[in-house]
Amino acid sequence: MRRPVLALALAAASAPASAAFFQIAEQSASGMGNAFAGGAAIAEDASTVWYNPAGMTRLKGVQFIVGGSYIRPSFSADVKSASSAIGPIGGGGGDAGVPAFVPEVYATLPVSSRLAFGAAVNAPYGLVTDYPGAWAGRYYALRSDIKTVNVNLAAAFKFHDALSLGVGANHQNLDAELTQAVDFATLCTAGFILGIPGAAACGQNGGFTQPGNPNDGSAKIKAKGDTWGYNAGILSQLGATRVGLAYRSQMKYKLDGSFDISAPANVPPALLTNTNFRLVDSGASTQITLPSTLSLSAVLETKGPWTLMADVTRTNWHVLPELRIKFDSGQGDQVVALNLKDAYRYSVGATYRVNDAWVLRTGLALDRSPVTSSADRTPRLPDSDRRWLSLGAGVRASQSVYLDFAYTYIRLADSSVQKTDGGVGTENAFRGNLSADYRGSAVQIFGAQMRLAF
Repeated sequence: MRRPVLALALAAASAPASAAFFQIAEQSASGMGNAFAGGAAIAEDASTVWYNPAGMTRLKGVQFIVGGSYIRPSFSADVKSASSAIGPIGGGGGDAGVPAFVPEVYATLPVSSRLAFGAAVNAPYGLVTDYPGAWAGRYYALRSDIKTVNVNLAAAFKFHDALSLGVGANHQNLDAELTQAVDFATLCTAGFILGIPGAAACGQNGGFTQPGNPNDGSAKIKAKGDTWGYNAGILSQLGATRVGLAYRSQMKYKLDGSFDISAPANVPPALLTNTNFRLVDSGASTQITLPSTLSLSAVLETKGPWTLMADVTRTNWHVLPELRIKFDSGQGDQVVALNLKDAYRYSVGATYRVNDAWVLRTGLALDRSPVTSSADRTPRLPDSDRRWLSLGAGVRASQSVYLDFAYTYIRLADSSVQKTDGGVGTENAFRGNLSADYRGSAVQIFGAQMRLAF
């Protein structure tokens, strides 16, 4: 076994958010009201810099948007069974969801009737889960805290009334901190069997007890990095129908970080440095690729007060089939299989214009998960298929000030986590067996933004 604690921690850097896996789809309150149906085609405000830069050619005058979303996830683990090599482990998982506020800022500047520039700052991946310290899956996950910041500069050109193109450059930062407990009751027992000096004194008979082991160790990984990518889009007006196609590139990261391990005082150093465990502080690095996305959207503007819209977005999660970790200590690579599949989000929505000041929005979406088996699902993110219901409203508060508000309820399909401790040399070695069901998991999101138009 070569540092499985670090391997699992970094593998779980794919922590939860409001869209499938650890994406954050909510990048504008106006779009959220329609469940982002028509996102690549609607181009109603400066947030189009993110969803389809070609849409900037539709905007009149300078626009500036500041907004954000308050995201409240709920992931409650019903532990069916959990055991280590020496007995049962801990209790229930409680609610691991942690609320967070995700801000965004957009600006667009038309240079002429054909050329426009724009900028965006937002957070496309992230959020937090946090389990109680004594829960049965603590050797797989405690706290996961992931943050990203993306800066997007874009330009768009209208070739004629029926066709616009847009391109953008993106610089993105990722910062992660992940923790979990370390089962020294089992490690010491294994060390005694292996004949490691001093291990007999720190085993189960040396004060380490289960299921509520007060002498667990703790492991923490910190990692960060930055990278560049691009986005591009096409927007076509065909009579009353507008069609948009938008692409965001992969983001290839090299993450550098540190691994810190703490152990009770009576754990012998020989156990920590033994080649079977290698639980020592060290630098570490990994390379990961966050997926590209492709969105196809359509918007139909009726002669009445209704606007209808639809969207299909594909996220190419297959680019992250595994996590390979390298250590400064020179020990062999640790490989963790993720087995992610490409995933689709399907959404439909409608906008009703009440009068010149008010609009009302609604939308539905089905967001498929890239995780397809309970063995691959991590308790850091018990992800599953998601169903969205969105409501929203917009009001023109003055000649130049527009306010948008939205609420989304996301229901996650019931899912389970099945983890098996295969022994020395396996991915889950010394973490025990874990069987947990996640039922009734949900995410609630409240979004608001202010748009200034000059």
